[in-house]
Parts: sequence; C-alpha cells; structure tokens
Amino acid sequence: MSDQPESHLISNRSSAGPAESVEDHPLVRSLRSILREIDDEYERERESLRRTLPDTSVKDRTLAMLKARHLQRRENYVMELSALLGGRA
Repeated sequence: MSDQPESHLISNRSSAGPAESVEDHPLVRSLRSILREIDDEYERERESLRRTLPDTSVKDRTLAMLKARHLQRRENYVMELSALLGGRA
C-alpha cells in the first residue's frame, strides 16, 4: 500500500481527462452520497423539531445545536471531497 494520499492516486489514474475521471471515481461518488444522506437526515430532524417544539428560545437553541452538529458531521467529508476535486467541491 502506498503512502500517497488517495486524491493523488485518483488524479494519476485519469485516462480520459482529470475532471471526468475524478468526478466518476467511486470515492467521489461515495462521498457525495454520504453528504446527501447527512443533509437529508438533517432536513428530516429539523422539520420534525420545527413541527413539534413550541416557539420558544428552547426551540431556537435546539435548532441551532442541530445545525452546528450537522455542519460538524459534514466537515471532514467536504474537506476530503474538495481535496479530491482540487477545490471544486
């Protein structure tokens, strides 16, 4: 196994062109799928809280905490995807 980062290995494998092959790489597709799942889960939880909690400061704080947790969960995936795509995520 190589010590090179996966993003370096992906860019070296391109035969059709770097942008096309990187976009179609299974790791890129997987990261995008994970991000969609995280976003979908966040939207479901947010809508559930908005419907069920009364309009109070507790609701506002809960939604803010949910958003912070959502952004934190996404962070590493977004950084990796951005690295793989050369800053185009």
